[in-house]
Amino acid sequence: MIVDEIDQDIVRQVARQIAEADFILVGAGAGMSADAGFDYHESVEFLRRYPYLREIGVHCRYDSIGFKWPTKTMQWAFYARHLQDILYTPPPNPKPYLDLDSLTAHADRWVITSNADNLFLRMGFNADRIWTRQGTYANLQCLTPCVEKVWDARPAMEQILPHIDSRTGELPTEDLVPICPYCKGDVFLNVRGGTWFVEKPFEVQQQKFQRWLGGVSKGRLLAIEIGSGFSTPSVIRWPMEAIVASHPNAHLIRINPLHASVPKTISKRSTCLAISGASFLESAKDGVADAVPLFKVAAANG
Repeated sequence: MIVDEIDQDIVRQVARQIAEADFILVGAGAGMSADAGFDYHESVEFLRRYPYLREIGVHCRYDSIGFKWPTKTMQWAFYARHLQDILYTPPPNPKPYLDLDSLTAHADRWVITSNADNLFLRMGFNADRIWTRQGTYANLQCLTPCVEKVWDARPAMEQILPHIDSRTGELPTEDLVPICPYCKGDVFLNVRGGTWFVEKPFEVQQQKFQRWLGGVSKGRLLAIEIGSGFSTPSVIRWPMEAIVASHPNAHLIRINPLHASVPKTISKRSTCLAISGASFLESAKDGVADAVPLFKVAAANG
């Protein structure tokens, strides 16, 4: 059954599930970033900031993904401003991340996310327990790639930003466009977009996560999935379903305003909420406030 609003019964149920969980796996998709104020489908504010992009058919941040830019100078001018907005500026609404941290910090917790904005890290989640499956905006890589290495994107972005023409969104010269320090070829953000993606930097986290996952059968696993739809379901959505299906003591809480359903095979061990992640987290935090301390006392007494 899909629930489209939170009532007291649901709050109590969720509070109990969170408080009693030995292990919590957070799976976050684009909806989690949108709740924090980084909505890639929003167009009004986007076109106010980037009015010149309307003419080439880019009306929101989502349109820029995989877009064939007319010039490298416009492409990298946009990337520099995009990273300044998304990666180096505090989110407009950090509360969903802070609520999630508060709700789940008592448990043995891992985060897997498709978001490349490093918001979990920036909001204080343990860096050793975050696997960003689609990469991160924080690094650049060779587009060939000639090496399995990445490097900090910030110096290149800071070099670009002062030279962007605010009227045209262009750089004055391609000399400002970053190049690979190893082969002098084209570079790109270290985010998954083709076979050129450099996976190496994320393999350690993948291995750590798999080891952790191998041990969750010892207790109660709660999987909380927020804002993961069908744009890239193989990254978060389907793995979360598979993990719950393979662990008999697991329960899935799926929060998605449009796509809250689950397969029949795990429907009896799932809570499906067709609401925003921010609404869920705010309500759940109130409900779990008394349950978590009781859980901690019980756990301490063994």
